[in-house]
Amino acid sequence: MHIEESISAIEACESYDELRTTLQTIIENYGFAAFNFMDTGHPHLDMPFTDGTSGKAWEADYQGNRFVHSDLWVASARRSNMPFSWGSLALPPQLGVRKPGAVKLMEAAADHRWSEGLVIPFHFTDEIGRLYSCLVVLFWKDRLQRFMTTFKLKRHELHVVMIYWMQRAVELKRADFRPRSSTFGGSAVRAATEPAPLSDKEREVVAWAARGKTTSGTADIMGVSEATAETHMRNAMRKLGAENRTHAVAIAIYRGLIDI
Repeated sequence: MHIEESISAIEACESYDELRTTLQTIIENYGFAAFNFMDTGHPHLDMPFTDGTSGKAWEADYQGNRFVHSDLWVASARRSNMPFSWGSLALPPQLGVRKPGAVKLMEAAADHRWSEGLVIPFHFTDEIGRLYSCLVVLFWKDRLQRFMTTFKLKRHELHVVMIYWMQRAVELKRADFRPRSSTFGGSAVRAATEPAPLSDKEREVVAWAARGKTTSGTADIMGVSEATAETHMRNAMRKLGAENRTHAVAIAIYRGLIDI
């Protein structure tokens, strides 16, 4: 299947399930065994949204071990716009008895017969300016030499294909959430398109507060000053109409702005 055929097949999909099946067929033509989509825009979540064809056993292993917090490739995807391979990132050294989480992750991947992976990051804004970050990882089971050849010759082609796939996925998911009847009037439409009441940083500080983190602890996790973390929290409290941090957390959970 040439790139033009792949793009045409993607654009012809009328449902997300069809789009998912189409992508599996496309990547198999390049030699990949499976794929997984992951929302990487909320680093505080223990279980970010994922979807794909890697299988329930791998997903359970990844989520059960909370590998997302030690996944070097997810962290790199948040800072990158270009495809890269698992092997392009050096694993941290083992300094003591305990193995680094990234090493455990690669051992788990080997147990599931994933020998390599191609990570394709995406960063985009929706129609009202909200920023989204996600990735698609393509899993490889064949010989590593063949992967390196595919990576060298086809990664940019696959990047283009995945841009079209992601755009179509967003279009189909958005259509799924449109109101089906005028019974709802315009309120549902307005609710879906109103800007989020909190910025990403404000949601993050509230989410860490929900997990019992102090302002100092939150600042360390986010890599910002304590004063900046406190400013984000004050802004969140003001926007939510909260009297204190605990009240802000309660309101944010009730309104579905954060997960715990």
